[in-house]
Amino acid sequence: MHASVIPSLWDIGGLVGYLFGNPWLFISSTTVMTTGLVIGAVAATALPQRAAILGRIAPTLALILAYFGIGSFLLSIEIVLRFHDSIPYETEVQFVSGIGHFVVAGVGIALLCSYLRGRPARVWLAAHNVALAYWTFQLAVLTPPWFSFQGQRELITMAALVMLTAAATANAVLWLRSRKAP
Repeated sequence: MHASVIPSLWDIGGLVGYLFGNPWLFISSTTVMTTGLVIGAVAATALPQRAAILGRIAPTLALILAYFGIGSFLLSIEIVLRFHDSIPYETEVQFVSGIGHFVVAGVGIALLCSYLRGRPARVWLAAHNVALAYWTFQLAVLTPPWFSFQGQRELITMAALVMLTAAATANAVLWLRSRKAP
């Protein structure tokens, strides 16, 4: 008998049971607010003007979710790499949390996919400005509690702010290029 990399229904059920048994893994201001955005977008699909509403918010929401999923997953990897030798259980819990956040973000983006196609570059640039403002607020004002894992709050906050600054700089350069284009 050999092990399979494809999870069985028991594996998936165990993961879901674990997540419901440990809800604090997903409860923070960042998760609540970002999940609220996804729920709001899903609720908007029931509105008569849903195409117009979702057409306006989908690029911004997709970028917010991308930052959320990728950032959470990268932080969980950093935590496992730095601290697994000394606290294996806790780092594995954080890693599972990072995977969960990544999956939630992916599901949200997949739900928005039909509203994302064919958007001009200027729409994406404006959406990126809003997403950067959202995450800057999250980091500077609310600072997700998982940044403080093992006393690394200052390090992780600084790294995240540097990444947001780099993304904002790239966005500004792209805005300037788009103005020069005919």
